[in-house]
Amino acid sequence: MIISNTVKYAGVNDHNIDLFEGQYVVPNGMAYNSYVILDDKIAVTDTVDASFKDEWLNNIKNILDGRKPDYLIVHHMEPDHSGNIEAFMNEYPEAVIVSSAKAFVMMNQFSAGITATDELLSENPINSPSEITSLHS
Repeated sequence: MIISNTVKYAGVNDHNIDLFEGQYVVPNGMAYNSYVILDDKIAVTDTVDASFKDEWLNNIKNILDGRKPDYLIVHHMEPDHSGNIEAFMNEYPEAVIVSSAKAFVMMNQFSAGITATDELLSENPINSPSEITSLHS
């Protein structure tokens, strides 16, 4: 699905789930939304549930068409938004993660083999993309 020439849908559909967050009936399943924003810099917004890793990474690869993402924006750490952070960073290790300080604490708790470090953007001026919060293998 194309949202615009520069914003493209990379999410996946889960037709097997019957309860969202274990309590809300979803008779038609649900969508795990993720978008790719194509501009001078490329940003991917959120990941998807871990069980859809291959489909999601393939969607991103097809959208990027040989380009590499500069940023992964993680809105929050619920598994349907963050389930593939580690897989994304393994595929695109030079990408920079942009998120909240609390999300970085949770990334360190939930992700084996990766260490997240954060820099508070509101308190520290940024002179280059390499100074933005990042996740390292």
